Amino acid sequence: MTDLILVDGHALAYRAYFGVKNPMRSPENVPVNGVFGFGRMLMGIMEGSRAKEGAVVFDSPGPNFRKDLYPPYKANRPIPPEDFIVQLPLMMDLTRSLGIKVLSDSAFEADDMIAAAAVREAERGKGVVIVTPDKDLFQTLSEGDITIMRPAGRDTFTRMDASLFRDSFGFEPCHMAEYQALMGDRTDNIPGVPGIGPVTARTLVKCFGDLESLYGSISSVKETLRGRLERDRDSAFLSRELARLRLDAPVPEDLFLKEPDREELVCFCERNGLEVLTGTCSSFCTSVATGWR
Repeated sequence: MTDLILVDGHALAYRAYFGVKNPMRSPENVPVNGVFGFGRMLMGIMEGSRAKEGAVVFDSPGPNFRKDLYPPYKANRPIPPEDFIVQLPLMMDLTRSLGIKVLSDSAFEADDMIAAAAVREAERGKGVVIVTPDKDLFQTLSEGDITIMRPAGRDTFTRMDASLFRDSFGFEPCHMAEYQALMGDRTDNIPGVPGIGPVTARTLVKCFGDLESLYGSISSVKETLRGRLERDRDSAFLSRELARLRLDAPVPEDLFLKEPDREELVCFCERNGLEVLTGTCSSFCTSVATGWR
């Protein structure tokens, strides 16, 4: 049973923006193709989950503690298109009108807030679903009843839980940050240990668990690999700090979904040239009113 659903807002926004090719624009000539796709997918996700609590979590613009630790962090990522950036506030407004919490914090990334909320609520015995393509959140899978749904197609998802993770990786989900620390992560520009790839990283994590145990038994590692690990020890520990999710990220206690504002949703659609979304919003409101929450 799903009690709480947490949605990676930026990931869903990107998917919507690039998935809807129709050049839709508001009466003020603001692009809204991404808003349309985002709203349609979000309502489908929420209605399909029938959760009573939920939030859409967005990254905050500007640097955070990881940038302070390592300025090149995510520096390899291209600047998002301006047409995408201007649609983010509209996506957040739509989310709120649907009665769903919008979370963001300037000091933390969305992944940290999602992880903090998921682990806290799972420890309270709730069933938690995270909707994200981000493998960093695999770290949370050791904690209670947490499932990750990763987008696989237009309206399809692949499921990952603790059991499936162990079958795929061969070690506990709580060691995901150690794995990333050794092999690095090109997506986030995390350096790792040069020369160590996924197979070697997986073997080391399976054998030693964490970095402290690995470096405490470094004499047992074959010479060539030992040289790499010793040379880039600092990089390994820094990379783990960058990859590890922060469970102290601030998350409000009240994540209960609220009744959608039907009137505001109609006005929102008309104001932004999204009359085509009105029917979906109406159906969503009706589903809520008939008690799926």
